[in-house]
Amino acid sequence: MQFKGWNMVSIAVLMEFSVIGFTFYCYPLMFSSLEQELDATQAQLSGALSLFFICSAAASIFLGRLLDKFSVKNIMLIGGIIFSGGLISIAYVQSVFFLLVIFSTFIAIGGPALGNLSVTKLVANWFDTKAGVALGVAAIGISFSGVILPILVDPLITAIGWRNVYLVFAGIVLLVLLPIIYLFVINTPEEINQHKDNELKAKTTEILEDPLPMKDFFKYKSFWFISLAFALQFFSMGGVLLHLIPHATNLGFEAIWNVLGFPLKQTVFAYSLAAFGGVIGKIFFGYLIDRLQANRPVMIMMLMQAMGIFGLTIVETFDLFLISCFVFGLGFGGAMVLMSACFLKAFGSQNLGSVRGISAVIIVPVQPLGIFIVGQAFDAGFYIQSFLLMGAASIVALMVSSQISIQQKDNLSLQQQ
Repeated sequence: MQFKGWNMVSIAVLMEFSVIGFTFYCYPLMFSSLEQELDATQAQLSGALSLFFICSAAASIFLGRLLDKFSVKNIMLIGGIIFSGGLISIAYVQSVFFLLVIFSTFIAIGGPALGNLSVTKLVANWFDTKAGVALGVAAIGISFSGVILPILVDPLITAIGWRNVYLVFAGIVLLVLLPIIYLFVINTPEEINQHKDNELKAKTTEILEDPLPMKDFFKYKSFWFISLAFALQFFSMGGVLLHLIPHATNLGFEAIWNVLGFPLKQTVFAYSLAAFGGVIGKIFFGYLIDRLQANRPVMIMMLMQAMGIFGLTIVETFDLFLISCFVFGLGFGGAMVLMSACFLKAFGSQNLGSVRGISAVIIVPVQPLGIFIVGQAFDAGFYIQSFLLMGAASIVALMVSSQISIQQKDNLSLQQQ
């Protein structure tokens, strides 16, 4: 029988593409319409995603443990139903308050259950020595959604309206994603008499080990350094990426190109180019994490993100702006891959859901602040300074990540203080 691990990676790409695309990359395209129809401010609209990150991270503490104990497939199916309910609700929202409620409940719970948290666990169930590459390929769906969806969705909003666009998103989840999960997701290779990485026999340690108690993760230095480094990374990345289109507009990059009869805004192209950099970054850093000490690719990633952010604040021409977008994308593209790979190397696949979930205790207080700070700065008229703060946070994340030192996951006790 053909090895099914790469089929799981393909499914992960599709789930990441849809969940992140519908939740994050397409959301800024709606800002103008939401501001007019809901009488919303930039800070309020940014607050919806801040609440999403806070609540999804809190939900992930429990989801992660469930993923380590129960069927990944079943959790993905339930998550898809919840997520689609959230998308339908957004289509009928009439106030900013209810928009915030939807993002902090349906989207925050259904998103990670259908997408990143579940598919990361699924891929880790199928790969060990090739986990970095597999996770990198799986995560390209995140950035491909940013490359493709804004270009397609922006004119669709004009054609059918933003509310109907969200109904289309919900239809895709219900009619495409859920049937694919039901028919093709296989929780572990052992279910069909296969083994990780398509090896001839299973590794005994992977079969016999039970998940660690949740409180025990706090005993390990690697857990703290990984969590703190990526909390700062998400802090700076989210604040800049969510406001990249308004920033480009403020710089005067508002021309509309005609590409084969298809209207393409400069702002949307720059946004998509950053996401394309993320595609390259995921594959590149997935390759590096399998071959280098864990802290080195993480430090390179943080440096590239900082360079891109600082570039975005000082450039004056559109060409240099595009280069900065791409470098920024290369950096943030490696984030989810490297965080998952570091936790996997440190704690093993049997603990991946739990450790990803419990890391939210550290990440949650930090991550959404970047979005909030930059959103407030836009309304107050000094957002450039907030962008510089995001770049400085990436440099601090680089210094923290330099302290990541991962021993073999069979010798976790060596990492304890």
